[in-house]
Amino acid sequence: MNLTHTTIGAAILMTCGSAFAGPVIDLAPSEFTSGLSGIANTQMSELIGSTQSDVLQDFTIYANNDAINGVALYQGTLMTRIVRSYQTGRIHFNYRLLNPNAQLDGQVSNVEVSGYTGFQTRVEFRNDPTSLGVEGPINASRSADGDILNFDFAGMLDTNEDSRYFFAMVDSTEWYADAATATIYLESGESVTLSVAGANPAVPAPGALGLLSAAGLMTVRRRR
Repeated sequence: MNLTHTTIGAAILMTCGSAFAGPVIDLAPSEFTSGLSGIANTQMSELIGSTQSDVLQDFTIYANNDAINGVALYQGTLMTRIVRSYQTGRIHFNYRLLNPNAQLDGQVSNVEVSGYTGFQTRVEFRNDPTSLGVEGPINASRSADGDILNFDFAGMLDTNEDSRYFFAMVDSTEWYADAATATIYLESGESVTLSVAGANPAVPAPGALGLLSAAGLMTVRRRR
């Protein structure tokens, strides 16, 4: 099942170079943090916003990553929620694992999400008293090129538990459907990769291509 609800379409990507602040972890490329401890809306008003999209994707992870002959190790649902901050207009990417099949033995170890190249990025998980889920990730890291965020549950998410929302706040005001990926790993090493929304489109929007062409012409003229 893939349930999608979208209220705002894609537009030209916009970013801002201003520095981030607040009680969340500012995660630069190559950085690692073991300091994820959770945050509530009351601790940071920037977290409050309007939901732009909710996507629920059912998935199964098989032994040896063999969907044809392998035994199912884990079945669950990945939720991707896009929120636009009322305060800044910027986008927050929220992820949540839910509806695990408690009869299976697989246990999620970590989740990697791509599409963060070039963006200032802050991470945490939600622990509001009314927030759904049981456990949030303990650690987070970012690849050297800045593209991939890794949220590590460090064995804390049991087979029959839903996760809390874990999120990435970026300095972008726009998002794109199926512009990134999320890879869910088990403790035993098997994984599954899903397409998810991201702030980094696979190809520039038509308007952006026009701007690039104009910039190229200006460069040629100056060289003459």
